[in-house]
Amino acid sequence: MKITVLGSGSAFSSSSRFNSCYFVKAAGNKFLIDCGSDALRALQNVNVDLFSIQKVFITHMHADHCGGLPAVLTAMHVLGRKAPIEVYVPFNQVEFTKVWFANQFIYNERMTFEISLLPIHSGDMRLGNNIELEFIQTKHLEKYLEYARKFGVSPVSFSVSVREGDKSFFFSSDLGSLKEAKAHVRDSVALVEATHPLLDEIAAFAAESRKNLFFTHIPQELENGGEWAEELRTKFGIQELNMVHDGQVLTV
Repeated sequence: MKITVLGSGSAFSSSSRFNSCYFVKAAGNKFLIDCGSDALRALQNVNVDLFSIQKVFITHMHADHCGGLPAVLTAMHVLGRKAPIEVYVPFNQVEFTKVWFANQFIYNERMTFEISLLPIHSGDMRLGNNIELEFIQTKHLEKYLEYARKFGVSPVSFSVSVREGDKSFFFSSDLGSLKEAKAHVRDSVALVEATHPLLDEIAAFAAESRKNLFFTHIPQELENGGEWAEELRTKFGIQELNMVHDGQVLTV
């Protein structure tokens, strides 16, 4: 299994980090996890063949995790893709996504390929060649609950674990707390976010010095010279975080 980090930045992408986007190859399966606002540029940056992507999984509907999806699908159409594609979104966002696509003028009737829009639920999903995905609902969006209710929306977000035999890859996506990821950092490779958790949580994870544990979703404050990076050094004694970078390939 190979994971190409296409976007490891926070909601505020920078010249060195695009929004959340990961390209996974596993036993003949090729799919994206998240498709942030600048995903098309990120894909082009490392020469990922748009026709090779079979599925897209969106962990939640923040723009830095899904905003690039219409541009990627439109580019596939313009280039003449023929093979169908499956797009998975949180179960309560399927109808919204249909309307969103329609307002982006993305209609199956006029596309050169068919788009199947499918729901993500908590639990396991099997792909071909014995690849198994597990979706774990997180608390990242609970802070929006009182506002979302006014529109009949139930905030739902997921982490995901990809398993191939005894090998596994865990992507936390955005969390309410790193405590939600604790049970999964035993996976062969684990990527946990570093924008929303408290610094003491990040420091505790970093202090464990596990080679399989990487931080992603990196805000400017954690880059060299950033105030959070400085506080990690002075208050917690963490000299450097094990952070992924855009274009990096992780082999499981």
